[in-house]
Amino acid sequence: MVKVLNQKGEEARIVVRSIREEVLKEIKDAEKAGEMSEDDEFSGKEKMQAIVDEYNKKIEELRAKKEIEIMTV
Repeated sequence: MVKVLNQKGEEARIVVRSIREEVLKEIKDAEKAGEMSEDDEFSGKEKMQAIVDEYNKKIEELRAKKEIEIMTV
C-alpha cells in the first residue's frame, strides 16, 4: 500500500512539473512576442515556482499523513 501511495505521490509531482513547464513556455513566448517585459517574465517565473513549491509541499504532507494512516491500520 505504501509503495502505491509513493507512486501516486510521484505521479502528482510529475503533473505539477508538466504544468509548470507549460506555463513557463507560455511566459517565455509572451516575452519574445513583446507582450510582456523581461521584468514581468522574471516575476512570472518566480511566482510560478512559488506556486509549484507550495503544491509540492501539499502533496508531500498528504502523502506523509496517508502513510501514517496506512501504517497504523
